[in-house]
Amino acid sequence: MNDFAGMEDLLQDFLQEASDLLSDVDNKLVDLEKMPDDRGLLNDIFRGFHTIKGGAGFLSAAELVTLCHLTENLFDQLRNGELHLSPELMDVILGATKEVRIMFGDLAQGVQPQSAPREILDSLRHFVEKPAAPPPVQQAAASAPSGAKEAGAPDWQALHQAVSGQQAPSAAPSPGASPGASDVVRGEIITATEAAAGKHPQAASPPPYGRRTTDKPGAVASGDSGGRRVEERAASRENTIRVDTARLDQVLNLSGEIGLMKNRLTSLRADILGGKTDSETLHALDQAVSQLDLLVSDLQNSVMKTRMQPIGRLFQKYPRIARDLARQLGKDVELVLSGEETEVDKTMIEDLADPLIHLIRNAVDHGVETTADRLASGKPAKSIVRLEARQEGDHVVLIVADDGRGISPERIRAKAVEKNLISEEEANTLDERQSLNLILLPGFSTKTEISDVSGRGVGMDVVKNNLQKLNGSIEIRSEIGKGSAFYISLPLTLAILPVLLVRLEEQPFALPLSMVREILPIEKGKLQEVGGKRTLVVRGEILPVLALSHLLGWPQQQEPEFGVLMQTSERSFILAVDSFAGRDDAVIKSLEDFRPRGVAGVTTLANGQIVLILDMKELLSDLIQQVSPDARIASPSAMRALEFA
Repeated sequence: MNDFAGMEDLLQDFLQEASDLLSDVDNKLVDLEKMPDDRGLLNDIFRGFHTIKGGAGFLSAAELVTLCHLTENLFDQLRNGELHLSPELMDVILGATKEVRIMFGDLAQGVQPQSAPREILDSLRHFVEKPAAPPPVQQAAASAPSGAKEAGAPDWQALHQAVSGQQAPSAAPSPGASPGASDVVRGEIITATEAAAGKHPQAASPPPYGRRTTDKPGAVASGDSGGRRVEERAASRENTIRVDTARLDQVLNLSGEIGLMKNRLTSLRADILGGKTDSETLHALDQAVSQLDLLVSDLQNSVMKTRMQPIGRLFQKYPRIARDLARQLGKDVELVLSGEETEVDKTMIEDLADPLIHLIRNAVDHGVETTADRLASGKPAKSIVRLEARQEGDHVVLIVADDGRGISPERIRAKAVEKNLISEEEANTLDERQSLNLILLPGFSTKTEISDVSGRGVGMDVVKNNLQKLNGSIEIRSEIGKGSAFYISLPLTLAILPVLLVRLEEQPFALPLSMVREILPIEKGKLQEVGGKRTLVVRGEILPVLALSHLLGWPQQQEPEFGVLMQTSERSFILAVDSFAGRDDAVIKSLEDFRPRGVAGVTTLANGQIVLILDMKELLSDLIQQVSPDARIASPSAMRALEFA
């Protein structure tokens, strides 16, 4: 049965605030490891656990209260100087924060949390009650018979295994496993994409917040209506948004002004219908329409801003992930954050989580060298990985950069050929930018051995696919010996899409403006046949010419006269069209029940005409896979029928 009947709203408020608070505690723990005597950090972390404990007590979550109370006492001794931070103690603290997050998962399912592992609780009590250095693992193991330990003393071997995920010394490591693999790392960096695809061991159907797979007796059954209600509320919590009241006040004020302007237009309409058509009345009408246009634009911008959230809420979990992975790999890495105040559309934040995790993980695993290699090459021992966000015009740019070894285009091409991803002839035609983009191909990896960190060739493919869903692009820059940088460009919002309107005969279509580089005339005398396909040379670059009518499966009535030079993350090409209808900012409407292949959505022009927004990546995919015409967009007559549907 539901343990929180009648308290669902309070529970969800607690989970939202406590999860944000715990993420902040995780970041401060990473900073504390560098500055163990910083009293400000110690006080902040102490208050974080104290606040979580208070909320848990109100919900009668006794096991969570116990864990937070022990950790709170530990930080009380640290800030009072009765205890000093050590690597062993930090492992225990990080193990405790991991268990707190797991308990949040239990609460999200509507059940009281299970008790934390005994090793974690015993270790916390040991440090709180006996603030001294812990006995070495080897001595503890030698002084006790096999399978037993001294009463009242923590099992340090079991603790080390529970916190770090390592096998006990007597157990043989599993084949292909990376030494020192961390459960904390595995629990954080396995993405939903990998889990759903079964790409990662231990990743099948992971419960929320990394919840333990052994359910508590009396947990909510699948048929329990109260449990379903809590789970529905937990899901809907992701669709809620925090909005500054000042922004809501601005929306309210603009709505009031639009209401007044509506009354003014109603009055002018009555005057004109009554025969008052003098120049003064028409001038007043023109002014009122212009003012209404400005007010509607301001209201639209204000409403869009209510969807914008600081990207720092996404960034705050990455320092802990980078720290744990670097410790696992034996590297000294610092993740530097910049531009956390940059705002992005809230709907993008969840979709950006996986790509950024993959890029940070690759920077720590592939990008930066070991400490010994860095010292040998004259670099500082500590590697710097930079995660930055900034706004450039109507786009947000995210940068993940490292100061590591860099990426060799020659090595990338050789690996792609070795894995049969491209032919040797294709490899010889690629420039440096195209060679670096090969790492975005599915199945590409430079690792010779698969570990729980990398080597399966799915990470960068996930990055590319997720960014395509957001109408974003990625650019890779690298210099051997100096490092690599990944530049992600995203539209500010997904609700409004700048488009270029093109025509086939009299039917307009919308192309995402982010993919358009320039507009060109197509002169028949300059078209060339290469391998049976039409191409055009633009500033020394040979580009394929693809007719939009062919992509849509429409009959071609005339030779196209214009071309749109377009660029995706994989290729550049010229899209041949009949004519242009201008540029517009499209308000995207999704097609819920009927979505033709290759259509991202629809919009309406000022004259009321319905226009399809084309999904160029899907259309190009159809072309490559030789999809039959009946799977493409309907014929012109069907299009006209769609307008009246």
